[in-house]
Amino acid sequence: MSHNIRLGIKFGLLGLAITHSIAVFAYNKPERLLLATQEWFPYQYQENGEMKGPGIKKIKCVMRVMKQPYQITMTSWDRAQLLTEVGAQHGFFLASHNNKRDEYAVSSEPVEQQNWSWFSLSDATDVEGSMFKSQVEVAALFGSNKWYWLQKNGYRVTMKPRSAKAMIELMLQGQIGAILGNDAVIEETIKKMGISYRAISKTRVKSQPLGVYFSKPFTKAYPQFIDEFNLANNKCKGN
Repeated sequence: MSHNIRLGIKFGLLGLAITHSIAVFAYNKPERLLLATQEWFPYQYQENGEMKGPGIKKIKCVMRVMKQPYQITMTSWDRAQLLTEVGAQHGFFLASHNNKRDEYAVSSEPVEQQNWSWFSLSDATDVEGSMFKSQVEVAALFGSNKWYWLQKNGYRVTMKPRSAKAMIELMLQGQIGAILGNDAVIEETIKKMGISYRAISKTRVKSQPLGVYFSKPFTKAYPQFIDEFNLANNKCKGN
């Protein structure tokens, strides 16, 4: 066999190997990505049967860039996380980082930002005081990072509200002394409920990035997926 023929065969095999590698890489992602989320106005909500909000818009953009078919299920926040933990969903969004979620899932880079603040009916409320912590019942959205943060930091948390409206109603009824919530979510809910902003005081706590958590079995099955997701997310910034 001549040198040129052997060389041609080698390059031909190399070309096939590269083509095969590209094909495998291109298809090493799920047929349909299953994501769960909560109704969390203004980030994501349903209007006339259509999902809207900046969180939904960003996920749609990322999926479009990745050419990834997907399905979004809107449910309660604690259930969205549970469905991911048990493998019924591939991931959930929008979520801030915490150690409990890290046990069964891996977070993407930030997709959105949020600010945490205390909301109360009195601007004289000392939310960091020892007396407040030991005597005043407070609330955050059940299953949220804020809810676990309150428990971890010694606040009295027994109620399990599943919406911003439910939390505000508890506060107006005097059942809780303060809410730890997302600025945009609580402020939009106050507006929708027709409550005067003057009646409620706000104290900023901290800023937290929000991302998408993907289950560990999913990231093991598709090890390149989060990197591809993050690259697509960067292309969608400003969209």
